Amino acid sequence: MTRNLVAAATALSLLAAAPAAHAQNPLASGTTTLKLDRGIARVLADNGVRVAPVKPARGGVSFPITGGSLDGARGTIEHSGGLRFSAGGKSLTARSFTVKLARQATLTARVGSARVTLLELDTSKARVTRAGLDTRISRVRVALTGAAAKALNATFSTHLFRAGLELGSVTVRATPESVALASGTTSVTLAAGAGAALQSLGIAAAPIGSDALAFPITGGRVDAKTYAGSIEHSGGIALTRGATRVELTDFTIGIDDTPELTALVGGARVPILTVDLAALKASVKGRQITLAGAALKLTGAAAAALNQAFATTAFTEGLLLGTATVQATAE
Repeated sequence: MTRNLVAAATALSLLAAAPAAHAQNPLASGTTTLKLDRGIARVLADNGVRVAPVKPARGGVSFPITGGSLDGARGTIEHSGGLRFSAGGKSLTARSFTVKLARQATLTARVGSARVTLLELDTSKARVTRAGLDTRISRVRVALTGAAAKALNATFSTHLFRAGLELGSVTVRATPESVALASGTTSVTLAAGAGAALQSLGIAAAPIGSDALAFPITGGRVDAKTYAGSIEHSGGIALTRGATRVELTDFTIGIDDTPELTALVGGARVPILTVDLAALKASVKGRQITLAGAALKLTGAAAAALNQAFATTAFTEGLLLGTATVQATAE
């Protein structure tokens, strides 16, 4: 019983709770790579048309991702860099690509002072895979729009380009800025002596909505690098002694400069635990984020409330209850 209480509190303290975010994950970095079909590349070369990336493009015809958001194979991706088409002493430069992945997917770019739609993207056979927290989208075919073909033909005085001309394929490797959490659990290891202390006070602790010292993660969002953010849980814990019963439910933890756990107590949300992340060990395997070694300590407000509820002075600010381990699965 006592172990359940500490576990619940611990789970709360490590999990950052905030409103559950939808699956659109903002992007921090990555690359989008344009691969020209060999036949197209040969035709362009035979007609004296050179296609080259504009700095800071890297990795051949690959463009750094600077922002946007993704939900699987849907969303918007912003880039730096660009492409320069040149022939016969003339050139046309397209910069600041924006890829819109939707039912009618497109790639737009800044050409001169105007933003124009350069490519139509066929995502009907797109393949979405995961590499850790990154999203990789491949098998996206690209074709020139009528506006792009007209501009290229006018610039180079040719009829080489036409609307619907398939140029090749696009592959996206996007790193999120933050990720929404879909599921998981937070488990707790009781500090030596904490359980015995509660037991000596005659206080029983039991989980609400569960029979284990693991609390289900129901939502939240964390930074993909620092893990700052929030995690929400269901269930809670009940402390009882005689006729006195205190219920702590709907744990919410905020991981920021001053990490803490809050819970609903009698209809009000109050801070229950502080979270010491000095010994935290974080790792990512696939879509699972593991945060282990967070120390859970009573807040002054929680200690005062428990002392008053159970007519004791045993609860003190900073009392170490245990450590928590979070295993959360990103959407």
